[in-house]
Amino acid sequence: MNKTRILLADDHALVRRGLRLILDAEPDLEVVAEAADGAQAVAAASEEHVDLAILDIAMPRMTGLQAAREISRRAPGIRILILSMYDNEQYFFESLKVGASGYVLKSVADQDLLEACRATMRGEPFLYPGAVTALIRDYLQRDREGSGCLRAS
Repeated sequence: MNKTRILLADDHALVRRGLRLILDAEPDLEVVAEAADGAQAVAAASEEHVDLAILDIAMPRMTGLQAAREISRRAPGIRILILSMYDNEQYFFESLKVGASGYVLKSVADQDLLEACRATMRGEPFLYPGAVTALIRDYLQRDREGSGCLRAS
């Protein structure tokens, strides 16, 4: 079985250490690189063979969103998950715009992170319940404004 090689970026060493313990305990996941800020994450993604980058949204020097945009540009084969303490629709939509496959809340990372990693590597988006609600609300708003994609005949 091939392990998913993970870049883990968060400006808090304790958070990285805890997430690494969770990820490395799984037979199919392996953290191969860590970064303490967005610029280090971009460099590590370029230097290491990485399948998945897990990026904290709020980091110094370069945010997780900026790092995700740059990683997607430089290495489009790397899949990206955004990790955040903010249950915020704007951050969620921005994450999707920069190429992330999912948005995981730190408050439930111990429950959701493993499934998010696996879903992302299967090519599926990972959506936490609040994100599903946000997507439905956004779709309905666009439909009311006449820019929705589908209409019943």
